[in-house]
Amino acid sequence: MADVFPPAPIIETFARYGFRKTSMDELARAADVSRQSLYNHFKSKEELFDWATRSVVEASLTDALRHLSNPRQTLVQRINAALDSWAGQHIEVMRGSPHGPEIIVMTRSALPERARQAERRLITAMADAIRISGPGAAVPRAGSLAQALCWTAKGLVHAAPDHAAFCRELDHILSALLAR
Repeated sequence: MADVFPPAPIIETFARYGFRKTSMDELARAADVSRQSLYNHFKSKEELFDWATRSVVEASLTDALRHLSNPRQTLVQRINAALDSWAGQHIEVMRGSPHGPEIIVMTRSALPERARQAERRLITAMADAIRISGPGAAVPRAGSLAQALCWTAKGLVHAAPDHAAFCRELDHILSALLAR
């Protein structure tokens, strides 16, 4: 269904209006399909939300893992791009509306195990990248460092005033921790 309905505009619409106030008509407009087409694929607004959030989590993870495996970039660049794909890219949508926090909470409750599994895959991949390319002092603690970096990125999503600041601050942190 990801080919039929783009998940990002669906999530953006929920963030703009809040879950309860978002209508299937607004969601259909965001997806550029008819309301009936949405109902042909999803029984309810809840089911559509669950699908869209699952799709965004999976796409974010896929993109993050792709960045981690880019041999043309330094370790700092790869981890920065991966964490931006995982967390940073969502700042503007979540901050651009008073309903963003509601959507974050709903996403966590709708996909707790799936999101945790995806995050564990990202942390494992970051730890592997640190073990292979990291400075000597980072290698023995690669797993702990990867976990801390993931938590740091999540914290920056809430602390950074915008996406550009998120990227800048994350780059400073990564450079300090993973400098050769």
